[in-house]
Amino acid sequence: MNAGKTPGYLLKKINKALCSAFPRKDDLKMMLRYQFNRNLEEVAGDKKLNTIVQELVDDFENKNKLAKLLNKALKENPGNPELKAIKEKFEITTSLFNLLLPLEKNFINQMQQAYRACCPDDYLNYLEEDELPDTLFEILRNLDDIPQANEDEEIIVKFVARLLATGDIPEQTADKLKQWIKKNPNNPSDLLPKTISHYQNDQQTNLDAQPYLLVKLESSKQYHQQRQSYLVEAWFIADRSNYNYLRNHQDCKILKTPQNDDKSEQHLLSIEDLPNLILFLIKQSKSIRNEEVKRFYLQGIIKLFYKPIIVFFLPYLLFNYAFEIIETEDDDNSPIPIGSEYCVIFRSVKRLGKKYYQGQWLIKWQQLQNNNTTISCLNNFAFSDCETWEELYADWEEKNAIGVKLHKPPCEQILGMIDRTAIPVVLWLRKNDFKTINFKQALEQLLNCKINELPEKVKQQRLQAFPKAKKKQEHIGHHLALLWEDPYLLPPQIDLLPPQIDCNTP
Repeated sequence: MNAGKTPGYLLKKINKALCSAFPRKDDLKMMLRYQFNRNLEEVAGDKKLNTIVQELVDDFENKNKLAKLLNKALKENPGNPELKAIKEKFEITTSLFNLLLPLEKNFINQMQQAYRACCPDDYLNYLEEDELPDTLFEILRNLDDIPQANEDEEIIVKFVARLLATGDIPEQTADKLKQWIKKNPNNPSDLLPKTISHYQNDQQTNLDAQPYLLVKLESSKQYHQQRQSYLVEAWFIADRSNYNYLRNHQDCKILKTPQNDDKSEQHLLSIEDLPNLILFLIKQSKSIRNEEVKRFYLQGIIKLFYKPIIVFFLPYLLFNYAFEIIETEDDDNSPIPIGSEYCVIFRSVKRLGKKYYQGQWLIKWQQLQNNNTTISCLNNFAFSDCETWEELYADWEEKNAIGVKLHKPPCEQILGMIDRTAIPVVLWLRKNDFKTINFKQALEQLLNCKINELPEKVKQQRLQAFPKAKKKQEHIGHHLALLWEDPYLLPPQIDLLPPQIDCNTP
C-alpha cells in the first residue's frame, strides 16, 4: 500500500482500537519498545493519548508500515477484540481501496451503481440521487457504517461483486478483484440470494463458486495392452457452492472417457493413455461450462466463471507421475502445461475407502478452514529430509503439524503414514538435484504465505517455470506436487457421512 492512501475513517477506527488496546501511555510506550525497539518520545510528545496515538499512526502510515504496526500491536495484546477486528478490516479495505482508486475518475458511475445495488432498501430510502457518494472514499465509508443484519456478512464483498457485474471494469483489474474476493475471509457465495427471481428483480450477481474437474484413477488387476491398467472415473462440478456429494448429485456431471460406450462410468486405461484422457476430459468440462454460461444468460443472471481446479484421486503408484506437465493445445496449436493453465492438486484414492480415520481427517480439515487466513505454512508445516517414515511421523506429531513439506518424492510408506494420520496438506518436489538454483530457499519463499493461498502459489510457480522450460532453465515450478485433501469435496455418493465436529475437543 502506498503511504497516505488509508481512508481517513479507517484511520479514526485504528486510533480508537489502539487506545482500547493500550489505554495508558505507558502501555503504548512498552508496546513500541518491545515490538519495534523505538521510544515513544521520538514519535510524539507529552499530549493526550488519542493525539499521541494518531501521531504514531501517521508516522507508520508515512513509512508504509501501518499493517506492521497493527500486527505487532495485536501480538502484544492478542486478546483485544477491537484491535483484532480493525486489523482484519484494514487488510480488506486498504487492499480494495488501492485496487479501485486508479479507476475512480472514469468509473465513479459504475461504483455508485454497485453501491446502490448492495445497500439495504430502507437505507437508500433516505437518499436522493444527488446525495449518492461521489468519491470512492465516501462509498467505502458509507458501506462501513451501514448496519448489517448478519455479522458474517461483508457488504464490501457485495459491492465488489456488483461492480464486477457491470462488465465495465478493465480485465486486468477485474482479475485482481476476483482474487481479492477469493481471499476474503468470508465465503462470498453465501452472501447472495439463491433464487432466480431475486436475481432478476434486483439485478444481483451470483458470485462464481469455484468449478472442479475430479478425476479418479484406481489400479486394476487387469492389464491394458500388456501394461498396468487403471480404472478411470471423472466428474465435473460447475459450482462448488451448490454441490453436496451426499445429496444433490445433479450438480455433478459424470464425464465420459474416450472409449466409453455410455453404459459404464469406468474404463480401463494404461499410463500411456492418460495425456489423451485428461485433454478429453478438459474439453468436456469446457463444453459444460459453456452450456452453463448460456443457461444463466438466458435467465438474465450475471455470473462469473473461473477455470476449474483439476483434482486427481490417485493410487500411490501414480503420485509421482507428473500430471501437471501434460500439455493442452488451443486452436493455434500452442501447447501449455495444464499446471500452468489450471490449479492442479492431488488426492489419495485410498482415503475414499478407509473409514477409521475419517473423524480425525475432518477435524484437522475443519481446524485448517477455521484458521486458513492466519495459519502460516512456514510455522505449521513439518519438514523432512528423513529417510524413514518413523522420523517424519515423530516430527509432525511433535509439532502437531497441519501440513508437511518434503524435499523429495514420498515413498509408499510415507504416503501410507500421511493417510493414516490424516494430514490434509503435503507439498513436495519431484526432484532436488538442482545445479543452478537454491531449491531450499525457493521452497521457503513459496511457503511464506497463508495456507489458504498455497494452491494458487503453487500454480504461480508452475506458470513462472513455463517459459523457462524450452530454454532448459531450472525452476522448482517444474517439479512441484501438492496434496490437498478436502474431505467435503468428494465424488457423488461416497459413503462417508461427516460426523458433527467439535474443534475444541483435544
